[in-house]
Formats: sequence, C-alpha cells, structure tokens
Amino acid sequence: MEEHKEGRGKGEEIRSSCPACGGTGQVSFFQGESRFLLTTEECSLCLGLGYVLEKNQEQAGGTEKRAD
Repeated sequence: MEEHKEGRGKGEEIRSSCPACGGTGQVSFFQGESRFLLTTEECSLCLGLGYVLEKNQEQAGGTEKRAD
C-alpha cells in the first residue's frame, strides 16, 4: 500500500491507496442472470480518486472535542 504525506506539522493528512479498489478508482463486478455482463463503476469508498485521506492522530494530539 502506497502512502504519501500531505501538509506539514500537526494534523497532517496521510494519503494511502484505497483498500476497496486497490488504487484504480474503479470497481468491477459481474451482473446479470448469466454473469456475462461486466460492469465497472466508480469506487464508493474513495469516490474514484484511488486514494483515501487519513488524519495523523499522533501529531494532532489524538483528542478531538465534538459538540453534539
């Protein structure tokens, strides 16, 4: 899995390849009764980008306050 760092200092984001599509941004599956039709759609996890962003909680302090 590839990882790229974006930003600097606290709260920087780590960009890693999407685990659902493997970094392609597309998901393929067979459809239909006979399963001959191959359908390709945009990955719903990464929205077609091929990577996901994760906040680096270690440098951000790991605590967040949420107002409900």
